[in-house]
Amino acid sequence: MRDRRSYFTCFPSVVCVGRRTTVSIVPRDNSRRFHAEKEYEVCIFGIEEDQISYHPPLVYDYPYEIREGCLCFTKAFEEEQEYEIRFHEKGVKKDEVIPLYAVEEDLHALRPLKGDFHAHTYYSDGKDGITMTPADYREEGFDFCTVTDHNRRYTSVLASELYDGVKLGMTILPGEELHTPGTSLHIVHVGGTGSVADRYVNHNEEFLSETESLEKRLSEIPEPYRRRFALAAWTCGKIRDMEGLSILAHPFWKPRKYNVNKEFGDLLFDARLFDALELFGGIPDLNCNLQLGLWQQQLVKGNFIPVVASSDSHDHNATVEYFARRFTLVFAKDNTASSITDAVRRGRCVAGFLPRGDAATGIVPYSEGSVQFYSTDFRLVKLAHFLYRSYFAETRRICLTEGVLMRRYAEGEEVGELLSSLGDSVENFYRRYYGFAPAPTVSGRVADFLDKALEQQRKGPTTKGTSIVGNSRRE
Repeated sequence: MRDRRSYFTCFPSVVCVGRRTTVSIVPRDNSRRFHAEKEYEVCIFGIEEDQISYHPPLVYDYPYEIREGCLCFTKAFEEEQEYEIRFHEKGVKKDEVIPLYAVEEDLHALRPLKGDFHAHTYYSDGKDGITMTPADYREEGFDFCTVTDHNRRYTSVLASELYDGVKLGMTILPGEELHTPGTSLHIVHVGGTGSVADRYVNHNEEFLSETESLEKRLSEIPEPYRRRFALAAWTCGKIRDMEGLSILAHPFWKPRKYNVNKEFGDLLFDARLFDALELFGGIPDLNCNLQLGLWQQQLVKGNFIPVVASSDSHDHNATVEYFARRFTLVFAKDNTASSITDAVRRGRCVAGFLPRGDAATGIVPYSEGSVQFYSTDFRLVKLAHFLYRSYFAETRRICLTEGVLMRRYAEGEEVGELLSSLGDSVENFYRRYYGFAPAPTVSGRVADFLDKALEQQRKGPTTKGTSIVGNSRRE
């Protein structure tokens, strides 16, 4: 089933505020190209502009020109917001509506990426293998993924090593989910240079010595929580030493069996131990809502911790509730592990929550109202909604072929060269979408072919349904 989309798009669709930019309205189907001999009417307005009535007048007077089958105009967008471009052929009342977003220079310089920081394979307690997990994520339109098996990092390294020598469009980050002995806290470690689990699994005496020494220095922490606090501080410290990202995972996973109570939680958040909170994960919606309330309470207290969302996936089948429905949008300098983790630390991330959708088919809806986004930065929430229904809906289609080829490569087929040839596909689209590369046109052999088709159409006959209603030649 295909997602609903417009017959037209524009390049760039994300522009820099205050910069005069030439925008090209490009037909998705080349048969809908614009013709210089026809007249069009164009209207542009910001959706957050102040209005004094429910139905403000629309003024179709913006100048344009037709270039190689595209409708082009030049404009400096003065405020950061979403804009609507409305246009129609003169004499035709129905508008085509194309969205565009203007951002300040700081956001325009960052690349939007979609990913998951928390997933498991059957090398811990999941059902999917390390060779197929990255392919499954790419097929769903993800730019990065992280294998975080329990108390082991090597599986995430192997998931990446399988594709050594192949140019991929996605990044496979190293990771592990940590369970230090003596606490029920789950801490996800992403992107570090080594394994923290190895320190307490294979170097237990050193681990006990370091944590006991730390515990003795925490006299200000109430005794019932002192040991557990020391373990959390030791774990996050080791992650930091390894240049990794520390994420507090699902603090409301199983109330009365596994949860972080209010007093202990306040101690953890007040100490700013973690780089991020897993706001939504592979837990029921009620528990996710409790975590949302917890985060909001911490914001009121002044603890501005970035939030991410992850599937905590143990199974990638279509009927599974969380895979590809909990995800994080990151605004990073580029699609590398260091840029991704740095963006989260700086709060340039948005936690995404998508309802289950169709249980029978597993179809994930991409409609504007179906997804929920949360961030410490409202600017990112607004931009995320725009990108989700336009940019990420399109890159998901582009990623599909690459994900299928990654799976075939993991199965042993000799498709490495073909897979590498697609490695820049999403980045090339991103560069057009943000205006760093020229917009496509309807020209060359395609235009010549369409001219022949148009000539045949003009010869007629004119029809309505199955009936001939006009002369054999169109005037």
